[in-house]
Amino acid sequence: MSRPGNYGKSSRLKQLRQLKRRKQRQAGNTINWDQVEDFLLGRYHLVQGSKLPPLVDATVQRFFSEWLTTAMAPGEQQVQWDVAATTAVTLKRIGNQVPWQFYYVLLGQIMRWQKLLLREGPVVPLATRRQIVKPLTATAYAGLVADQLAVNLLTVMATPITPSQRERLTQSFFQDGQVQWSAVDALFEPMGFQIQGTPDDATREWLNGLLALTVSADHH
Repeated sequence: MSRPGNYGKSSRLKQLRQLKRRKQRQAGNTINWDQVEDFLLGRYHLVQGSKLPPLVDATVQRFFSEWLTTAMAPGEQQVQWDVAATTAVTLKRIGNQVPWQFYYVLLGQIMRWQKLLLREGPVVPLATRRQIVKPLTATAYAGLVADQLAVNLLTVMATPITPSQRERLTQSFFQDGQVQWSAVDALFEPMGFQIQGTPDDATREWLNGLLALTVSADHH
């Protein structure tokens, strides 16, 4: 028991020690910026991906990884992640590196993925939390995918991409708020798909799995 004259000093020291321990616990609960991708991909796989067929899980994970690359590119100081803008830029960068079936599988999962992003993104244990803004509707996602597929096809055909050509082709792919996958298949199939570069075995197996998919099967 402290002597009366030392009680105030002892109390202050105790408060300082408690404050220090609290700060240490808080610091221990945060992650570094370079750990964000692994953290969110881990959360995705635990909550959703582990319940999906491996091909579907791999497709969404690879998209999510690319999406996070886009979102995180401006740096840690950019606290708002714009879903609409980030998704558009990500799909443009992916482009023809994947077959059209990639977009087919992705679109079937996109709203579940967005739900997870809206829930998990703001609680990533960073010193400054992220704000997830401008989410999209299912119809808006379908429109983005249809437009990107139009660009992909015109690029493969080595056709100059004029606004009118792009609009007409997008309209043929996007009707009644949905992507017309039979039309996509019919136009992409004659072009074939060549795997680019020298991917690792897992990536090659994944791409070949996508190429084997047909519109009639349920891969959502």
